[in-house]
Amino acid sequence: MRRTVVVIILFFISGLAYANNFNIGGKDVVIPTPQGFSYVTQEMNAVYRLSLRMVDPKNDQLAYYISDSDTPMAMSGEIPPLERTFLVKVNKQLKNMVIGSKDFTELKNMTKRQNKEIFESVKSQVPGLMKDASEGISKEFDVDFAIQISQMIPLEPHYEAGNALSYSMYINYGVTTEGTKEESIVSATVTYANVAGKVLFLYCYAPKAELEWTRSASKSWAEQIMNSNSQPPAGSSGGRGMDWSKVFEKGIVGAVLGGLIALIIGVLSFLKKKKKANKANSADAKSRAAD
Repeated sequence: MRRTVVVIILFFISGLAYANNFNIGGKDVVIPTPQGFSYVTQEMNAVYRLSLRMVDPKNDQLAYYISDSDTPMAMSGEIPPLERTFLVKVNKQLKNMVIGSKDFTELKNMTKRQNKEIFESVKSQVPGLMKDASEGISKEFDVDFAIQISQMIPLEPHYEAGNALSYSMYINYGVTTEGTKEESIVSATVTYANVAGKVLFLYCYAPKAELEWTRSASKSWAEQIMNSNSQPPAGSSGGRGMDWSKVFEKGIVGAVLGGLIALIIGVLSFLKKKKKANKANSADAKSRAAD
């Protein structure tokens, strides 16, 4: 009996560790942690601070996830590679609405019809978004940053379910700082999921060559989230007259900003190593001069 109680307690604790409850516009939503990943907390100081600096004027960030293999380094305050990451956001306007299955179907249909056109609209917003992100990182880490996006390539939606739709993109980022320029092409998969009437933006990122991994991992995560919550209602509450093309646009903005995190962390890590090496070389030079 005692052993059974211990097993139940351990199972309960494990469940808490691998899922989080979020109150979205008065509705509790359960978001399980992707398998093999960890929820970023304040104890992961550098990563946590950086994730909050990705200023998103359209969406609120609910959670950011990094690989379990990166977690020990993040917990020590260091900056890990973060090649694979997950992110979940909710639109500032939509979070207080209940979106029924009928309107969500319209969102999916519009996304399939106007995918590339809306991407072109987002491109005009990119310079301002990158300027704000650069200023935030410069202030937080005391380093001059200049972030650019040279190309965004949208791909056609590849996965659809009653309450979900996924599409992918390639994003070519560049970061210039202290005379060093780093570029990276990121694969990103975006999933819109209607969870208990709340539309979530789910993002999965990896290097360019791992597009298929982002798709399969994102699909598994979305299904896990939807299975952990109730079905959305048939009708909407508060969404009358909504321009669904704008919802899609806001989802892309969230994807662009979220994909910056891993690249910037890589640059910060490089700068840290560079400063450490310069300091060591300076110390060696002083030692030789003294001899």
